[in-house]
Amino acid sequence: MNVKLTVISTALSAMAVTTACSDGDYNDRMMLSDLVSIHSVDQTAGTTFTFQRYDDSPVITLVDPQLTIKEDYVGSRALLYYYPENGEPYSSGNISAAGITIVNSDTAVVRPISRYNWDASPVFLNSVWRSGRYLNFRMRLDYSDEPRRFGLVVDSLTLTDPEPQLYLVHDLNGSPDNFLRESYASFDIEKVWNQPSCLSVAVHVNDSNLKKDIYKFTK
Repeated sequence: MNVKLTVISTALSAMAVTTACSDGDYNDRMMLSDLVSIHSVDQTAGTTFTFQRYDDSPVITLVDPQLTIKEDYVGSRALLYYYPENGEPYSSGNISAAGITIVNSDTAVVRPISRYNWDASPVFLNSVWRSGRYLNFRMRLDYSDEPRRFGLVVDSLTLTDPEPQLYLVHDLNGSPDNFLRESYASFDIEKVWNQPSCLSVAVHVNDSNLKKDIYKFTK
């Protein structure tokens, strides 16, 4: 039996924002892109983003004083393209945002994996990495006009094991194969990662690209 996860349509992002920059101002500067959390929005102070580059690296705080977006997006995960004002990559400070795309994000759910047809539809995985409390995926997913089931499930039977088992669920609900579109997804795994018994997690992915089924992340 399938238990409902997040049902998403083919829109791989909920919101896209682009900000215009003068060609003369930024054509000799380095543009970066990172998966970030929208930390706060202030109509006078601008927008603040936070992220960890990988694993448990220090938290980086970026501020665009000129950018304001809807406060509804605070807490969302986003792919941010930006110019660091100090010219230094991966350091806190002011930035000029060049573009923002909200990505699929959710909290990993803890349930018996036997309830799900988790590997019904493969994904074309490019990379998977942990940044702090988040497990992030860059992949390509089949385009479809119909909703699908997509999410990250922690098998409840393994929650207190030294290595809990996590599963990337992707089910097109019978929709035919179609062309692939690039997508990012970010899941909060704090509830399993912070278990006292947890030493590592194993992430199961039905992947049509890298031909690898399990990815392990160790504390």
